[in-house]
Amino acid sequence: MRWNDLFIDGVATALGHEERTADAVADGRYDAEEHERSGYLGVRVCPEGPAIDLAVRAAERALKRSGTDPGRFTLVTHSSVAHQGLDDFAPAAHLQSRTVGGRGTAVEIRQASNGGMAALELAAAHLSAGRPDGAVLLATSDRFVPPGYDRFRTAQGCLLGDGGTSLVLARGSGPLRLCSSASVGDTAHEGLQVGADPWSEVSGGNGWPVDQDQRVRGYVERHGPEIFMDLVQSIWACENETMERALADADCTARDIARWVFPNMGLALTGWDSRAEFGVDLERTTWEWGRRAGHLGAGDQFAGLAHLLESGALAPGDRVLLHGAGTGFSFTSAVVEVLETPDRT
Repeated sequence: MRWNDLFIDGVATALGHEERTADAVADGRYDAEEHERSGYLGVRVCPEGPAIDLAVRAAERALKRSGTDPGRFTLVTHSSVAHQGLDDFAPAAHLQSRTVGGRGTAVEIRQASNGGMAALELAAAHLSAGRPDGAVLLATSDRFVPPGYDRFRTAQGCLLGDGGTSLVLARGSGPLRLCSSASVGDTAHEGLQVGADPWSEVSGGNGWPVDQDQRVRGYVERHGPEIFMDLVQSIWACENETMERALADADCTARDIARWVFPNMGLALTGWDSRAEFGVDLERTTWEWGRRAGHLGAGDQFAGLAHLLESGALAPGDRVLLHGAGTGFSFTSAVVEVLETPDRT
């Protein structure tokens, strides 16, 4: 989808402290071979909750950088993977009440690790169909803590990091322009997230911590190991389709992209063969930052963009491609153009 008159007017994070993966290997919490394969050097850990507070803190920073009048916000979105602090709770409404207030709609968008990017495309459509001075506050937050998760063992090839992210999308003006976005879904292998686990009546009914690897094993036992080849090809095809469409709608090619932001997955899970088709090399991604942050649930892309801006890695005229993927599966890519150096405070 080609977007007109949509701008990113602020982006920020609230991340936990960095814990070295070498220390986790040394005390037996993290498998040494897994550490070697994945390439992580650190992971963000927030010792205190609730998780929703991370979204609030990130949103406060994004709003300060933006300066957008609270009365302009017609939508507030929140995305997450993990528990936010209470059962039977509306995190997006809590986020709205703690930040912009007003009479806009608060919506929770649960699209697994693609939650932030799915929210970005939905927010763009909302603004394009709405009032000419509208704005949307988007946020994500996740804490992967016991008993719900073992950040070092819940998902092979992926370390789970704690943090909140936020982005202000508005009509009219801003330091970054949202040029395009594209989404695609493929539920052919949705069963991978279910595996052989029985359905339960309440959260935690199958015991803690969540064991994603057990679900993968159950899926493979049911369909045979050859299913992996079809799964990988399906993921790569969807990843490529969203990137190709986003690039085309932004009237650019992969050569025009200065930096790429992908999910902070370990190297063993990263589809570099697919990305090589676009000429993407490691140095033009945010992996050097991501390998010290871990997978931030629904927030890798907003956090990666914030890192690029805060570190001074982008200049006016640069274009950035953000790509998200969520189990189930869903994929979203977006192209953003830097118009001016934004506020880094």
